[in-house]
Amino acid sequence: MAGQLRSAAFLVRTFVMTAAALVAAVVLYVLFTLPPRAVVFDAALPPTVVYGAYHVHTTRSDGTSSPDEVALAAARAGLSFVIFTDHGDATRQPDPPTYRHGVLCLDAVEISSDQGHIVAIGLGGASPYPLGGAARDVAEDVHRQGGWVVLAHPDSPREELRWTGRDVPMDGIEWLNADSEWRDEAPRHLLMTAARSLFRAPEAVASLFSRPARTLRRWDTAAARRSTIGLAAIDAHSRWPGYDRLFRVLAQAVVLEAPLGGDAGVDGAAVLDALARAHTFSIIRALAGPAVLEWRATTGVREFTAGDRLPAGEAVTFQARVPQAPGVVIRLLRDGVEVATGRGSLVRTGPAAPGAYRVEADYPTATVPWIVSNPIYVGEPVVPPPAAPLADVPLLPLDAADWRLEHDAASTGTVTVEDGWRRFGYALGRGVPAGQYAALVTDTPPETGFDRIRFTARADRPMRVSVQVRLPGGPDGQRWRRSVYLDATPRTLVVPLEDLEPVGMDSTQRPVVARINSLLFVVDTVNTSTGAEGTVWIRDAALGVGTPGG
Repeated sequence: MAGQLRSAAFLVRTFVMTAAALVAAVVLYVLFTLPPRAVVFDAALPPTVVYGAYHVHTTRSDGTSSPDEVALAAARAGLSFVIFTDHGDATRQPDPPTYRHGVLCLDAVEISSDQGHIVAIGLGGASPYPLGGAARDVAEDVHRQGGWVVLAHPDSPREELRWTGRDVPMDGIEWLNADSEWRDEAPRHLLMTAARSLFRAPEAVASLFSRPARTLRRWDTAAARRSTIGLAAIDAHSRWPGYDRLFRVLAQAVVLEAPLGGDAGVDGAAVLDALARAHTFSIIRALAGPAVLEWRATTGVREFTAGDRLPAGEAVTFQARVPQAPGVVIRLLRDGVEVATGRGSLVRTGPAAPGAYRVEADYPTATVPWIVSNPIYVGEPVVPPPAAPLADVPLLPLDAADWRLEHDAASTGTVTVEDGWRRFGYALGRGVPAGQYAALVTDTPPETGFDRIRFTARADRPMRVSVQVRLPGGPDGQRWRRSVYLDATPRTLVVPLEDLEPVGMDSTQRPVVARINSLLFVVDTVNTSTGAEGTVWIRDAALGVGTPGG
């Protein structure tokens, strides 16, 4: 018995010693593979340059801390402003700019569209209806309400977060998204990074970053056509490693006309104006900082900075410098292609071909750019020719057709005729969105193909109505849709079939000329709240088809 006890004790000691050796080995490995500590420059930022965090979530959506707690974390990290981007449909009244713990807090919203996420910044107030559906419609609504549009995490490794849309009138793009950078890493790499974050959290997070080549190409392609702002998004939810540590990873720097004065309304307007004008650059703080990018172009006596557009055909001097890091490599890119490089500073003089010119500063050993500017543009934007208006064609009027109502079990509707208008009253069922809808429907002659829908409509309030068609095909046919904006002003609208999006199916093709089984005007929970009641008036509904090219 004593021998058995001694044997068991020996096994326990052996196990404990082995486990301790393994732990010590892992700790030593982690310590020996720590990323370099961030370099801290002995220089203060100019009073007109402020660092902030863009794209931050709180407990108002899927974050883990309240706006006040997030602001406190930002203050500990030395930031001057935070832009909250909680998920929503823009129907919540944006909070006015306010100072919390000395940090300027600005309110934006991240909206889910059918093609990807859109951050809406600078909305003038709550939207009168939920924003959602096709990305082009969300962008149109954001612009109508005074805001500007940023594509969020467009190349996320997560398919459901990745951008899938065609060209939309975007104002900006997240060239870097910290939340996306770790999602394609192997579990072992993430585990070791988590261990390193116990010692150097910001540096460990930044060690996961690599050059987002695809997203930078996306930005450069867009900027070659129109002015497009590039932003670095922290996309903080604080699951790991905490808001204050994440805020030390990267920042969006804003160059102001005058220092912040302490009035939240005035300062908030100044920060948003500087961002909208692209007077901003991104910096990876976990590599080095604080630092300032000096970036300008001159033609004769005129000086231009990020976001500005200068005439083509003139001799231009581009100058870039990071005074705090005289040995850093600075590269000048035109539409994403490197055209000049310098160490510590960059000067390039000569004729400048039209395009979008921006600079990147590369810190030693880093695989992601340390500082990224916004572009200075040479020449006018490449504006595609406007689409030729659809020619007048013979129309099949539908006003005399039989119109009926369709709706789910919880919703109701009415249809009457008054003064030549077909009055469509709707009342969506209450509760959580569960497919509530009401529709005004008519069947159409199946023997003829059409390529457009024309109608005149108005509504008793600002809203979106989904114009839909049912086409032959499959056991239950195919359904296609395009939403249109309505308010109290009557509008005559023409919806080409090729502008429609598929419903309940994936297809890269679009109907051009098709036989239409039914035409529907639908109010549903994509752009209308449950329990909502209202009225839409429609007249002169018709289908038409033109000749090729006409």
